[in-house]
Amino acid sequence: MLRSLLLCCALLSSSTLLAAPVTFGNTVDKQRVTAVATVVANPDKFLEQTITVVGEVTGVCTKENCWMTLATAENEPRFRIKVRDGDMVFPLSAKGKTAYATGIVKVWPQAEGQAAAWQLVPSAVEIAE
Repeated sequence: MLRSLLLCCALLSSSTLLAAPVTFGNTVDKQRVTAVATVVANPDKFLEQTITVVGEVTGVCTKENCWMTLATAENEPRFRIKVRDGDMVFPLSAKGKTAYATGIVKVWPQAEGQAAAWQLVPSAVEIAE
């Protein structure tokens, strides 16, 4: 009985370690990855270009699950990944995990008087498990 229980626990723990990433849309292009910090430092350089970013998910929309924010360091500005509501539904459990996103960098409209911001409109997203 104890042997069966140990075997069952071992199988469960190994399946958790081997969990596949959660993917949305097309295949993420991991051959040309740009750090979030690089994009945030000079967003005009990437405007209207297709890029792949990687970072830790620091936030997820709790209303429609239509955006995530990424960062690569705790004190670094966040970079938003945004889709039309329902195109991709990002799980709240993504927070704290590493995500890759391939898409086009666009201007993120802000209220009058606020600093300009940018976001990635993705065609592919992968969240590591």
